[in-house]
Amino acid sequence: MTAREFADKHMQPYKLKGSELVPVYCPYCHGGSHRDKDTFALNSENMTFNCRRGSCNKQGHFVELCRDFGESADADGERAPRKQKQPDKTFKRPEKKPETITLAAASYLRLRGISQETADAYGVGVDDKGNLMFPYYDEDGEHVFSKFRPARKINSGERKMWREAGTKPVLFGMHLCKPEMGMLTITEGEIDALSCYEAGITNVVSIPSGTEDFSWIDTCWDFLGRYDDIALFGDNDEAGLAMIKKLKAKLSDHRLWVVKHDEKDANLLLYRQGKLAVVNAWSEAEEVQVAGLINLASVTPLDPKDVRKATSGIKGIDRILGGFLLGDVTVWTGKRASGKSTVLSQVMLDAIEQGYSVCAYSGELKADQFQYWTDLQAAGRANIQEYFDANTQRDVRYLDRQLREAIHTWYNRKYWLYDNTATLEDEERDVIKIFERAAKRYDCSVFMIDNLMTVDYGSIKERDFNLLQTKFVNALAKFANMHNAHVHLVAHPRKTSEINDSDEVSGTGNITNRAANVISVSRCDMGSDTDVTLKVLKNRWEGQTGDVKLMYDGKSRRVYEPGETPSRQYGWEAWREATDAEREDEPW
Repeated sequence: MTAREFADKHMQPYKLKGSELVPVYCPYCHGGSHRDKDTFALNSENMTFNCRRGSCNKQGHFVELCRDFGESADADGERAPRKQKQPDKTFKRPEKKPETITLAAASYLRLRGISQETADAYGVGVDDKGNLMFPYYDEDGEHVFSKFRPARKINSGERKMWREAGTKPVLFGMHLCKPEMGMLTITEGEIDALSCYEAGITNVVSIPSGTEDFSWIDTCWDFLGRYDDIALFGDNDEAGLAMIKKLKAKLSDHRLWVVKHDEKDANLLLYRQGKLAVVNAWSEAEEVQVAGLINLASVTPLDPKDVRKATSGIKGIDRILGGFLLGDVTVWTGKRASGKSTVLSQVMLDAIEQGYSVCAYSGELKADQFQYWTDLQAAGRANIQEYFDANTQRDVRYLDRQLREAIHTWYNRKYWLYDNTATLEDEERDVIKIFERAAKRYDCSVFMIDNLMTVDYGSIKERDFNLLQTKFVNALAKFANMHNAHVHLVAHPRKTSEINDSDEVSGTGNITNRAANVISVSRCDMGSDTDVTLKVLKNRWEGQTGDVKLMYDGKSRRVYEPGETPSRQYGWEAWREATDAEREDEPW
């Protein structure tokens, strides 16, 4: 897929601004709650993208953009194409020429650790007022740009540097650089470039303006293209770090290195620690990994004994899957009223019993209804009481107050429920955001979405529904991986009589493609000796599939395997049986 094809499919409506494709709304945040417009841009030349909304701030390479939306970038899109040389803009010639450096200016540079030989190599001089003048020469040695600064310490509130207006911004020192001499090093300031050169580093240049002005990339594009390796030697402040971050994206078709050091900038490193410290920092620069690639040898080896997983409490399922690995997504499917929510509710209780904190989204139940069903399941048949409702002529199940208190104490601050009463325009992004907070603040590791169809995607066209579902599932998979969590996702099947394949899940194939496991839940036919069948349709890690037959206890809403009883005890029963003194001592 090309950039234009991606925009046609995922960024409509959009407009062209030079080399940039700008949609009305960012395809990630859709403008947020304020519906901010024109905040996103995809550059079709360097193949990078970014959103300027602070709460979104999505940025990166086109390959990442395609991956986020379930697309594949064309081979041409995997490497930012070289820009065709464009006719130069009309720039002024510098009016001032550098005069021979004065003793005062040379003395100031010497104080900063810069020798006369280094200053001469770069053509540093002074203007007619004695200010230091840094002339910028293009590759042909032509003087095209100039900057100035006082040849002394800058006073508070005084302007530090200025440039000659209308001249052509290029890189300071590029006339000294030759590709055969090795990698190119880009610094943030002229004196930083001089400091590196002083230390013995060749092919070192400096940017012409502030850290947010990247106009030099266009005027120096052909020059940059002659270097495969580029080292970024920025300042250790917010502006310098931000510049490096942006240059990683803008120069992503080069092999990039970032110089790390413990001083504010290269000149202070030279001044305080000497030339060797500058060279050592430069020679130990860290390579910027290509987005989307991992050096396999650098990965921490997997020890199966240390892999964290949450078992289901259903022996047959755990035997087939080996447990639910943290970092994965499991899709549960089945026709309506087949028992998906019931089985999953029990899986969540078993996760708590194993010591995990859990978080659930229910699109169909109010909080008190969700709690009622959960409490019945946690209580078990022997602890549930009933009364006869004369109005409905039915027995109604309930728990006495003390028993409820014991259950709630057991899962207090371990079971969190997404508040579905809030009216949100883009609920799918809010669900991910709330899940992230639950993972960070409450250490939740097991999550449940019941179900995919009830998540509100805002005002969308029907044809976009599957796309947004795919994006949501992709976001869930990334969330699970990033926070080392397991996400259980309920997704309805297509209209088939029996579910025997993961492709029969409603929506696009990307939903089950991103899942590690796919499990269908179905009720058994009348006359069967079991009530529920769990069918493992996909098992990414172990490969084994198969069926698990279960019994169902309607009173407690529990499932259990044939030959067992639904009388499993959870941790709350130990709390209820403990003495008051024991309760105070133990972190139940």
